[in-house]
Amino acid sequence: MWKIHLKQAFGIVDKRFAGHPMDQKKAQEARKIIKRDGVTWVEIEAEITRILQGTTAVHIQEQMAEVRKYFKL
Repeated sequence: MWKIHLKQAFGIVDKRFAGHPMDQKKAQEARKIIKRDGVTWVEIEAEITRILQGTTAVHIQEQMAEVRKYFKL
């Protein structure tokens, strides 16, 4: 379930994390589920890498930093 919300927290076109109000709502839901279920950063990072497949390495690094800041990891 958390993977679905995390994926939906990224823009469809720009693949930016929580860049739109609806993306922010999904990010909040994902954070709640991730904390509740004790999902590890390794699992989150793997899923983000999958979500951002086909983007640049720089974009992936930038988005990882945003997600890490958002989840306070």
